[in-house]
Amino acid sequence: PNPACPRREPGAMAATEAYLEKHGVTKMLDAIVNELVSEKPADPISFLINGLLKEAGKRGQEPALLQRLVELKKTLLSEQAEASKTLDEKAKLSAEVDKLAYRIKHLCKALDTAEANGGGGGGAAAPSVGQIPVGHTAFSWAGGVQVGGGGGGGAGGG
Repeated sequence: PNPACPRREPGAMAATEAYLEKHGVTKMLDAIVNELVSEKPADPISFLINGLLKEAGKRGQEPALLQRLVELKKTLLSEQAEASKTLDEKAKLSAEVDKLAYRIKHLCKALDTAEANGGGGGGAAAPSVGQIPVGHTAFSWAGGVQVGGGGGGGAGGG
């Protein structure tokens, strides 16, 4: 005997029929299968699944599959928000890298000019006004190191 099939005992068959009748399973499946045969969709399994999901919705039931899909949607939305924040942070860091590269380029140019003018010996020579970008002073552009006429050739003096 097949364990999946109910035993052919007099009470078992009646209990099975009562269960199917109580939950409207036979009537529901008949309707879905009749619709399947009528429409003859290319994907009958998906059609049957969708029919069962529609029936569950009519009955006000939320199948475990739909509950899981809702959970997955929440997870995806959360991860999408996190990814968006990460991309924003990446853009900010990229902009900062661009600014630093610009500053390095101009500092190297100022250094090359200073060395070409014979200022490569002792302390740092004060950059000319044309070499300092707008918005900077000689002090800020030199990275906080006193340049020009300050004493003893290097940071810290003495």
